[in-house]
Amino acid sequence: MKSAKSADNHYMRIQRFVKTILSYERIKVKGFDVETEPYRGDTIFVASVELYKCDQYKCPVCGAKCGKYGYQKNRMKRWRSLDLGKNRFYVEAESPRCICPKHGVKTAKVPWAFPDSDYTYAFDMQVTYCAAMLPTSFVARKYRIKWGTVGNCVKRVQTNVPLFQPGNFKNLRKIAIDETSYKKGYKYITTVQNFETGEIVWAHEGLGDEVLKLFFEKLTEAERQGIEYVVADGAQWITRQVEKFCPNAVRCVDPFHVVGWATEALDNTRKRISTDTKKNGLHS
Repeated sequence: MKSAKSADNHYMRIQRFVKTILSYERIKVKGFDVETEPYRGDTIFVASVELYKCDQYKCPVCGAKCGKYGYQKNRMKRWRSLDLGKNRFYVEAESPRCICPKHGVKTAKVPWAFPDSDYTYAFDMQVTYCAAMLPTSFVARKYRIKWGTVGNCVKRVQTNVPLFQPGNFKNLRKIAIDETSYKKGYKYITTVQNFETGEIVWAHEGLGDEVLKLFFEKLTEAERQGIEYVVADGAQWITRQVEKFCPNAVRCVDPFHVVGWATEALDNTRKRISTDTKKNGLHS
């Protein structure tokens, strides 16, 4: 009796463990195994799961419940997730096709991965986050994937995840505002960065009062009041919008521009003194 109860507890712990990793509850965990990968010989973890019937055969585009399409002898697929310790971790489940009245024949949606991906959401998102800060070659080595796979992860995230999701503006206390040119200087983009986390929380094509006003209008009154410091260059259009929407915030000039202006002033002074020296015949 005690053995049966212990086995039940072990089963429930595995269920909770896998559901927590996948951040999804409506699955049945059929098994959790340790295997040897045939190609590399590495030890890997594999969690075999099954979707609840209500979540099976859904269109990956619109999410509608669809009918089955055809019959596949081997419908099992593995998605690589983030490593557990030093070992690769895979999620295994059926991957059948379905037919959507609107989008046609598709591989059925799974709630832990983007459409047509061999990796879980967590893996794609983590690789993309690292790729934004580190060289691609380093990210590829870190996650033991090919160089091109890093780019594919980034593309999937860019395609499927809204750039600025609800919640990006919460807890904004210190922000940095800047504009930069692209397309050989013919176009501009304005960006707003959470200065404490380094995260870009908003961006929009163009620059000037009307563009920056769009950012502040997205914030609630409480979120505007929560902004304590605004770091930017000396552009007056930034100052005007900050004074209008965040009158209590401290307007700061970023060190990059301060150093740039000081260096430029020193260069101009040096050139002027050199020119005056030559004109007055004092140059040796």
